[in-house]
Amino acid sequence: MTNFILMLFSVNLPKEAIIDFRHIILILLVYYFGPTVSIPTAFLISVLRLLLGVNPASTRTAFMYIVLGLLLPYVCSKLTKRFNQYAVLSWLNVVCVSAITLNLFFFYDDILLSSLICISLLILSSIVVIVVTAFIEDLIKNLHLYLEIQEQAQMDYLTGLYNMRVFNKKWQTIQADKSIATTAFMMLDIDHFKWINDTYGHANGNFILRQLAVILQVGAPDNELIYRVGGEEFCIILNNLPYVEQKKTAEKIRASVASKEFLLENGAGIYITVSIGLAASTQKKDMKKLFRLADRCLYMAKDQGRNKVIGATMENE
Repeated sequence: MTNFILMLFSVNLPKEAIIDFRHIILILLVYYFGPTVSIPTAFLISVLRLLLGVNPASTRTAFMYIVLGLLLPYVCSKLTKRFNQYAVLSWLNVVCVSAITLNLFFFYDDILLSSLICISLLILSSIVVIVVTAFIEDLIKNLHLYLEIQEQAQMDYLTGLYNMRVFNKKWQTIQADKSIATTAFMMLDIDHFKWINDTYGHANGNFILRQLAVILQVGAPDNELIYRVGGEEFCIILNNLPYVEQKKTAEKIRASVASKEFLLENGAGIYITVSIGLAASTQKKDMKKLFRLADRCLYMAKDQGRNKVIGATMENE
């Protein structure tokens, strides 16, 4: 569409030739999107040029853009190994303007006239290329910054797991998803974590949290469904698993934590345990009630001596 609009605002030259900036769109597509986008676009430019009138000028120009569409990706791949984006796009612009100059020379058979037209085109198009490239690079930079901020807003800064904000959104999605027949919340809490912080310091406490996050990522069926929902409290969502498998998963994680030596920053090791509350829903998915049940099961596990898995199904409550 942009190419077509540029052709509508082109400069008319003698012998029905026209000149414009549509080649800039082509070189931008070559650089930023590659040949899979730029080559079909080059053919489309050729067709659109013929729609404005079939004559020797349009036919030759259409052929020129097909050649450029095939040639520019190769030239771009060579240039990007040596130059930055501004230099690459500027050189691609030079290649296109040179092709336009050659094309005009066949029309006018006047090297001086063709050169004057194309020197003017080269100067103006080079300015446009630099300005547009700066604008695009600024957009890309801002997009990356936005995505990074979005990612940080979703991730727990310490463990790299998803945070409570994402957890709340996820359970709403699960509740509405009819393809998920059964679901469960596994609430996990480190036993005596305050003592660990008081004895070894908060830096070591944070170090242990990061190591625990790795164990959870290995032990959980889906490491995209692990969340840090509090200081030393984590939640794992288990979807479409029978209750027996849910309990096996919880017990496996409990045993893995209990058997692992957790390192401190000075290289020493300590052993920790976790208490786990498991709440499953085999029929109605009321996620808020399920969360409260998992939390209650967790505190039952702590009251019964810690380093335990206590499970319950919501339908039996």
